[in-house]
Amino acid sequence: MNDSLHVKVSNEKVGSILFENNEYIFDYTTRNQDAFVSLSMPVRTKSYVNPKLHPIFEMHLPEGYLLSIIKKHFSKLTKTDDFGLLQLMAHSIKGRLMYEAETTKEETTLSLETLLHPKSETLFDELVSRFALNSPLSGVQPKVLAKVRDKVTLPLQEYIVKSWGAEYPHLALNEFYCMSIVKHAGIEVPEFYLSDDNKLFIMKRFDIKENGIYLGFEDMCVLQARQADEKYEGSYEHIAKSIKTFVSPKHRKKALRDFFKIMVINTLVQNGDAHLKNFGILYENIHDIWLAPAYDIVCTTLYIQKDIPALHLLGSKKWWSKALLLRFGQESCELSSRETLMLFDACIKAMHLIIRKIKERIKVEKDLHVKEFLSSLVEVFQRDFEKLKV
Repeated sequence: MNDSLHVKVSNEKVGSILFENNEYIFDYTTRNQDAFVSLSMPVRTKSYVNPKLHPIFEMHLPEGYLLSIIKKHFSKLTKTDDFGLLQLMAHSIKGRLMYEAETTKEETTLSLETLLHPKSETLFDELVSRFALNSPLSGVQPKVLAKVRDKVTLPLQEYIVKSWGAEYPHLALNEFYCMSIVKHAGIEVPEFYLSDDNKLFIMKRFDIKENGIYLGFEDMCVLQARQADEKYEGSYEHIAKSIKTFVSPKHRKKALRDFFKIMVINTLVQNGDAHLKNFGILYENIHDIWLAPAYDIVCTTLYIQKDIPALHLLGSKKWWSKALLLRFGQESCELSSRETLMLFDACIKAMHLIIRKIKERIKVEKDLHVKEFLSSLVEVFQRDFEKLKV
């Protein structure tokens, strides 16, 4: 069996990936040192051989809900192993890293207004049917990547649209308020919205510049040369080390400060899904690399009461105390004692602000199911807020 795909970086053909004799082989055909496919795979003449799909290419494969939909519809027509999926999705992977593949039918678009003010209760199902094959998104949550036009006079933008199922009710509301805490703590976040019916969390893709040029993006699985199924292995100290290794010196201080604040907020909201794929870096070139905006932050203990953190910190997977978080900030994020306290307090203030906003909404909310969910969310937030604020 012999399958191959040509790989492009910023529209320049740079190499090919081959699946042969149960091995994945990537060879560069360029000598341009700036045309690397990954920060961990510099341009060289020697092949990159792996028993599994290289992490930078695996990063583009769908997971969870989308994977099940695609396999259901295409398993009878084509192979849906990792390489088969990559070939199937190749035409829709748009970014700094792309593949030479035939373009399928013209992409469909919709308006941001349609997403924010849905007139159909089955809008997300409609989005899946239209965009599933154009959504190279990892993660188990139901989500699609949609081409959206804000206004007729503005260019098309790409938005990640997430929904929720019976297993995780009101996940869109959950993520909206958790991400609001992050935003008010002064951490960079993508542009995000909540639909009027509270069913959709809508987030603008953050690796595209205003001029349409794609930035490089790599998650921590890629940077640490791990496969996607290893995303729950390792530690937050190792993520801090990866930040110090890859982020450019001019951005490193801010990256470590933001990473520390994200860790405080993940503890405050009890986000047990802060795994390696939920942290990443962006770059223009090898000399300009920075921490990606915060994303995929939710309160998981609302659904899994005894959920624990995704990775180890200071040797523990129990929810950490203020003292341990401050120690992590100083030892792993290279912050002073004064800085850790200041940043910690900023997170506490943001949490307090959002709790107040949710309480105000509860007073006027007419939907009893939403009202009940928000009350539960506040209860969890307040419990963890009280534990950590002293």
